[in-house]
Amino acid sequence: MRAITGILTIMRLHNVAAAVFCVATGYWIVSWPEIPPFAVLAAVALATAAGNVINDYNDIGIDRINKPGRALPSGRLAPRAALYLYIVLLLLLIVTFPFFSFQISVWIFVWIILLFLYSRFFKRMFLAGNLLVSVVTGSGFVLGALVAGRAASGLIPAVYTFLFVLGRELVKDCEDLEGDRRFGARTVPVVCGQAAALNSAAVIFVILAVSLPIPWLKGFYSAAYMSIMAFSVLPILIISIIFALQKRKSGLVSNLLKLGMFFGILAFLAGSVQ
Repeated sequence: MRAITGILTIMRLHNVAAAVFCVATGYWIVSWPEIPPFAVLAAVALATAAGNVINDYNDIGIDRINKPGRALPSGRLAPRAALYLYIVLLLLLIVTFPFFSFQISVWIFVWIILLFLYSRFFKRMFLAGNLLVSVVTGSGFVLGALVAGRAASGLIPAVYTFLFVLGRELVKDCEDLEGDRRFGARTVPVVCGQAAALNSAAVIFVILAVSLPIPWLKGFYSAAYMSIMAFSVLPILIISIIFALQKRKSGLVSNLLKLGMFFGILAFLAGSVQ
């Protein structure tokens, strides 16, 4: 039982669900109410889970300081078991490739390479890791729209998600400051200071909050988009701006933004359904 909970925890099923939801929404923006191809959703789930596993495998030293309750530093899962799990997830991912086009296979393969490079190298490089994970997350909408035959339809939610994730990544780096500094990671708060990182995150959140109505005003999405954004994502952004400028409650802000991510995806989906 301890090993099973470790496996479920290290895969971070909430992140997997968010990634699948992004891709499905990108597909539905074009082809509602058709069901997205199961093989693509399965591949996205496996790629995301594998990326989470290899990230924790490479971060075990840092996590002993920053997040000792995670599966590896807590001992619920052995590092070797995590590596075996990563390999199994990749093998299962390869099995899905014959069920969709070469173009989609290449996309998923590039994701896997980028997520590995992120966990192994880029996460410890100034801003590089933040940008990479933001690009990969946001591109899920484009992938879903591409599967449906119109990749450009996923660009607007991809841009908003990129900014949303980038701001959250800066906040998360402030949470992880002690371990990152001790292990030589050159994150934004390590290099520039926590205040600079949180001020930068606040600027991103302000840009998002001010620009949220634009897709609705331009007629790209219906009033359902604006209603969901106004009553869920916008308050979360306002709270995040306040706490970021006050340089406190980074953990709460990070969790609120995680919730806001799901509401944001829902807004794009609801706003595109005719």
